[in-house]
Amino acid sequence: MLKKILAGAGLTLTIALSACQTVAEPVTLACRAPTGEEFEIFRAVVSRDRDTLIRLSADGPARAAMQRRDPYVAGHLWGNQGYTGGTLVGVLTQPPPCVIDLPRRVDAEGNVIASQRSIAVYQEDRFRALTGGSITFAPEQAVRLPGVARQDYFRCDLVQTGQGWRMRDLCALPTVGGVTG
Repeated sequence: MLKKILAGAGLTLTIALSACQTVAEPVTLACRAPTGEEFEIFRAVVSRDRDTLIRLSADGPARAAMQRRDPYVAGHLWGNQGYTGGTLVGVLTQPPPCVIDLPRRVDAEGNVIASQRSIAVYQEDRFRALTGGSITFAPEQAVRLPGVARQDYFRCDLVQTGQGWRMRDLCALPTVGGVTG
């Protein structure tokens, strides 16, 4: 009986160790210019173009909040009474923007979810000051973006629709639940 238990424990340990020994190549993420759709989103934020932001948002809570002119959305995007610290416009009005493509999400079977992607948006000089120009991490590690969220960068989740890539969360609107994974 003891031999069976030890054999089972040895097999479990072998499986666990082989999973831990899987080493992936490091991935380096660096600044890039915004795509046309991303630039249109950023332009709409800077110019306070609500109609374009609604058009470029996927159906969901963030879009609904924008449509009903929720003051919390306005504060998130544009600040309050001239103060833009901690807002998306605060990051975007210090050009040029630096866009970082975050690793794609995967489903339970390990397949890339092609209809979802996330980006981080920095002011380019700030990103270079924080990183020297790039971020390197192993794919199985959680991405820890340098700096302070809502001050140095914003994370934006996008979803592919029939009309192209659309924001799903107005770049991390705190009241909108994010996609995990």
